[in-house]
Amino acid sequence: MIFYLVRHGETDWNAREIVQGDSDIPLNETGLAQAAQARDLMKEAPIDVIYSSPLVRAHRTAEIINEYHHVPLITEPRLRERNYGIFEAVPYSEYPGVDCWDYDRNLRFEKMETVREVFERIYRCLDDIRRERPGQCIMLAMHGGAARAVHVYFNGFPEGRPLKSLFTPNAQPIRFEIADDAPAFTPIPEHSGES
Repeated sequence: MIFYLVRHGETDWNAREIVQGDSDIPLNETGLAQAAQARDLMKEAPIDVIYSSPLVRAHRTAEIINEYHHVPLITEPRLRERNYGIFEAVPYSEYPGVDCWDYDRNLRFEKMETVREVFERIYRCLDDIRRERPGQCIMLAMHGGAARAVHVYFNGFPEGRPLKSLFTPNAQPIRFEIADDAPAFTPIPEHSGES
């Protein structure tokens, strides 16, 4: 199976370096142009289906890319961005990103999804897609934070495990390939409810 991961185009909050999370911020003019560039770049990609986060910035990016493909575009809530709780709408400079993305410590901040909760929902989503669409080429339209789980699913943790170092640029497709029956590269334990 082939997967293309596409993070949404730029928003005003991206440009201003503000944590978006579950906040539903639309693409800005730059983001619309980036999505159009991704559309042109992916024109020949053999995409069978697109799964998109329900958040407007990802869904609009998916719609633009789909202008050449005309394939089913499925809204998948599990691909939404991480809920950053008290850090939503906070400048990057005031957000403890390294701590928030420490998988081993799995810290719980007020009203925020833990990193393991994010990984569990993304892994379940990828497992379900692979079970339902073996052999197909899938595009995922989603977000930079949640996309870290996709990177680890296919490539494993980075050396030293600093998840914050896994960066997905806006609207630049990243290709992954996996055998239909292969397990995720890094199995993730079920969420225990502890944190």
